[in-house]
Amino acid sequence: MLYRWILKHSADDNKISEILNHFNISPILASLLVDLSLETKDEIENFFNPQLSQLHDPFKMHNMDIAVNRIIEALRKGENMLVYGDYDVDGTTGVSILYEAIFKLGGKVSFYIPNRITDGYGLSMQGIKTAKERKTDLIITVDCGITAVEEVKFANECGLDVIICDHHEPSDSLPEAVAVLDPKIKECQYPFKELAGVGVAFKLLQALYSKLGYGIEELESYLDLVAVGTAADIVSLRDENRILVKYGLERLNKNPRNGLFALLESSSLLGREINVSLIVFVLAPRINAVGRMSNAKKAVHLLTSSSLQQARNIARILESENKIRRGIDDTTCQEAIKIIEENMDLEKEKIIVLAKNDWHPGVIGIVASRIMEKYNRPSILISLKDGLGKGSARSTLNFDIYEALYSVSDLLENFGGHKFAAGLTICEDNLDQFKEAINRISNEYITEEDLTPKLEIQREISLNDLDANFLKWLKLFAPYGPQNRRPVFLTRNIQIAGNASIVGNNHLKLKVKQDGIVIDAIAYNLGEIKYKLKSANQSIDSAFVIEENTWNGQTTIQMRIKDINIL
Repeated sequence: MLYRWILKHSADDNKISEILNHFNISPILASLLVDLSLETKDEIENFFNPQLSQLHDPFKMHNMDIAVNRIIEALRKGENMLVYGDYDVDGTTGVSILYEAIFKLGGKVSFYIPNRITDGYGLSMQGIKTAKERKTDLIITVDCGITAVEEVKFANECGLDVIICDHHEPSDSLPEAVAVLDPKIKECQYPFKELAGVGVAFKLLQALYSKLGYGIEELESYLDLVAVGTAADIVSLRDENRILVKYGLERLNKNPRNGLFALLESSSLLGREINVSLIVFVLAPRINAVGRMSNAKKAVHLLTSSSLQQARNIARILESENKIRRGIDDTTCQEAIKIIEENMDLEKEKIIVLAKNDWHPGVIGIVASRIMEKYNRPSILISLKDGLGKGSARSTLNFDIYEALYSVSDLLENFGGHKFAAGLTICEDNLDQFKEAINRISNEYITEEDLTPKLEIQREISLNDLDANFLKWLKLFAPYGPQNRRPVFLTRNIQIAGNASIVGNNHLKLKVKQDGIVIDAIAYNLGEIKYKLKSANQSIDSAFVIEENTWNGQTTIQMRIKDINIL
């Protein structure tokens, strides 16, 4: 076993019975609905059948009316607008929908994506100077700007108005912008706080188009981009995000825009059912690659392209840069592991903090995630150059890395982000003190049990439970993501049916059986288990998720094994 298995207790029987009175659903799945705090008939119907009509009124967001009126004024006066976004997937998709939608309204609009290396994260002085050179009247930020107090002050001094459109945690003071749109600011009573940056941008468009007399159907063509940006940013997939991603996935699978079609084509995904997992692990890295390796404006050109051939040309560039990025990732990860193994005492240091000269700033976030997964603890990688370090932090579920950085902010030049991911800038001279301080904080909140890899299992079932009705309802639980994870099941004492084999890059492929039921199974990166099996009919306990596998036009149910206990 790779993990310590944590089997959740069954939900309240009375609540399960109430659900079964209204829905012809398996008691097992009814108990999962209770786990999700879905208990009433209306809540469950809305969950299984989300509608765009369920989206919240965008004008409930603080300052939304001010932001909309300012954009309408810019449209009426023919003012120059600049959409200014972050260089990740959330930022580039948000920029794309605002840029394209305002342009369709007749707006004089351009966009600006900062260069990760020369500009750094977020709204910068250099970016504002560029906006001034373009004779910009109004800057609209996307996925950044909530902490840009000095930068917005500078923009105001330059005669530029600014609308902040962000979803990150605010600092103690807000920028003095024309309007600040961020569900997380304390003044905002918006009912859903977990929108991605592209989600906040979409709400701005929803409000703008509504004020101009257009219905939500005018914005449906942007939902594929909203789904990609939301899924890639790993935000909660409940409430509005679930609605936006569900409808965005439908569009992505049936009628994607040229840029996404070309990206699906270049990444060999055409013909496959695109889900959140494929966005996160296949599409998003390719969109991110140009922001990490060169300039993310290529991603916006791809996502807004009206020409399929142009989109295909750009998609090939993204594919090439992603291959280069993967090579740098691997080298950096190997160097990081070597530092850890040779120089760190993981019994004393519960947060991994690594710094090295000239690590590529565009990949340290990815490598921090890989290090976090390998060692099961929060990880911070810092690239040093000329006495200054730029870092990326990633954290596990039990430790709020943003709050930890806030606690040691006196040692940092700058920082921002949220609970699970953050960025920072630090003087090299402060590194040792920073490392000591943040580990001191971690010792207060991270226990030895937290550092033990765990696998949370929702329910124990038998293979007989996997009938057609179970699978029909289980499919409606998607799209999966944070706060609605794909359920992990446990089945005990099942047998290997025939001989297991190793396929691909160390993946174990097999069939399992129980009480006459046989099902296909695959265990990714667990090929070595084949050599631990004593016989072809070996009994095992299996922790797994259920998914569909499409091959040569045929779709079958597959058990994707996450861990095995050999009996």
